Order: sequence, then structure tokens, then C-alpha cells
Amino acid sequence: MMGLMLGLIVGVAAFNIISALIMVVMEKQSEVAILKTQGMTDGQVMGIFMVQGASSGVIGALSGGALGVILAMNLNTVLEVMGVALFSFGGQLPILINPVQIAVVVVLAIALSLIATLFPSYRASSVKPAEALRYE
Repeated sequence: MMGLMLGLIVGVAAFNIISALIMVVMEKQSEVAILKTQGMTDGQVMGIFMVQGASSGVIGALSGGALGVILAMNLNTVLEVMGVALFSFGGQLPILINPVQIAVVVVLAIALSLIATLFPSYRASSVKPAEALRYE
């Protein structure tokens, strides 16, 4: 169940990257057209948008993983500060952090963010300069 929840959260994050990049591509069509008329190749345009999307995915995955580990290590302290008593006799939650699982989740999140950048960056590279600059 936990894997399903993590998968859904990472999937939503990937769709957010896709939608954000599609919006950037739509906003920057005229700038991309100008760059292409000055000699930039389709691969270079695709690379620019892939780096932009991948950087947000890498930063999000690494910072989310680090914050998640810090929160998990201090979960009992955080619950105590918030005044949440899970047990009437003063017990604590057992915490087991598996570094392999955390590394797998972070690597898969980074890979999914890289895959999520392919479609928007392909759309940016397929911009036709004459059509994009027609109404400018």
C-alpha cells in the first residue's frame, strides 16, 4: 500500500512537470523560433527544455528525499511537540529507515522526471519559426 501511495505521489509530480513545461513551451514559442532562425538545431532546443524540466525533477527528488528522511528520523519528537499522543501509556512509534528503498524511490523519481520532459521538449523542438513568428 505504501508503494502504491508513493507511486501515485511521484506520478502526480511527473504530470506537474509535464504541464509546467508545456506551458513554458507555449509561452516561449516566439523565442524558440528566433533561436531556430539564428541557427539553433532541434536537438539543442530539445536539450534546453530537458535540462529545465530535469533540474526541477532532480532538485525536487533530492530535497524531498532528504526532508523525508529528516522528518522520519525525528517523527516521535515532532508528534510530541504537536501534542499528539498515539499511545495512552507514553509509547513511541518504531522507526526503521531503509536506505536502499529511499535510494530506489529517489532514483525512480529522477528517472520519471527525465521521461516526463521528453514530450514537452519534443514539442518545443518541432516549432516552425515561420508559423510561430507570423503574428508577432
